Amino acid sequence: MHAKATVPTKRSNSIGSKRRLRFLMIFVLCFMSWAAVNIWGQFAKLQEKSSVVANMEQQLVEAKKLKEQTTKEIARLHNDEYLDQIIRRDFHYSKTGETPLSVSKSQ
Repeated sequence: MHAKATVPTKRSNSIGSKRRLRFLMIFVLCFMSWAAVNIWGQFAKLQEKSSVVANMEQQLVEAKKLKEQTTKEIARLHNDEYLDQIIRRDFHYSKTGETPLSVSKSQ
């Protein structure tokens, strides 16, 4: 009688191990699905942030160019000849003895 009891026990251990293995596989599959969804979402956020960074870098380049132009203009404003040119051009001043000429466009 003792031999008959060991056979069903061995078979029930086999069924239990298959059940545990199936549960483990389902758990791993769920975990991998969750990880894939999170990675996909973070990839989309990364693409958005990359475009924002590229836009900001472009704005930085433009701001540096503007700063450079402004610095050059400030340096040029310390020159008296350049100031004379600006005053003549913008405010239509002329030196004493000069005759200003006006040219009109013909139609």
